[in-house]
Amino acid sequence: MRRCAALLSVLMLLLPVPAYADGFSTYVTKVTGITPAIAGVIVRAPGNGEQITVTNTSSTPLIIEGYQHDQYLKVTADGVWENKLSPAVALNKLNVIEVPKDANASAAPVWVKLNSTNHAQWHDHRIHWMGTINPPNVEKDPKHQHLIKDWTIPIHYGATAASITGTLTYVPGSHTGTYLTYGAIGAAIVVIIGLQVVILRRRRAGAATPA
Repeated sequence: MRRCAALLSVLMLLLPVPAYADGFSTYVTKVTGITPAIAGVIVRAPGNGEQITVTNTSSTPLIIEGYQHDQYLKVTADGVWENKLSPAVALNKLNVIEVPKDANASAAPVWVKLNSTNHAQWHDHRIHWMGTINPPNVEKDPKHQHLIKDWTIPIHYGATAASITGTLTYVPGSHTGTYLTYGAIGAAIVVIIGLQVVILRRRRAGAATPA
């Protein structure tokens, strides 16, 4: 029984503390496509919007614009290049809060090769929630889902101008996972204690039986 009590104490210390007040909520990023559609170009982004990946399987160069309609990235079948003069180079780094003085969105691009693959991955502020507080519609009604915005990233596929399109949606969270974790561990503890009690009773019964 002492072992069961010790086990129970350890498990309770390891359990996360649930946030009962407001629950867990998140902003979900989703890629909806490319407009107009471009064969051979694939776009993916995780739900948390931490990065976006563009793969170009064609022989036509793909240019991805930065935040000021500048040429930010170039993706080809032979490699990925970054325009070192694009302000997006600095802005997309999480620990940078200002653009370097030598950045120039209107200047001719100066390309620096990043890798020899056909896909580029970067952190893009256009596809996730940038605010430090929730938008007004979420503050007013945090228990329901809300479309925050339709986002776009301008691109150029050869001479064709297009856009990567997507959505950013607020989705209210749930405590279900936490409750299930507590329930499963609690059930296991009850079973263990029950087995210990049965074993202890059998031992005492055996000790009390005359030889």
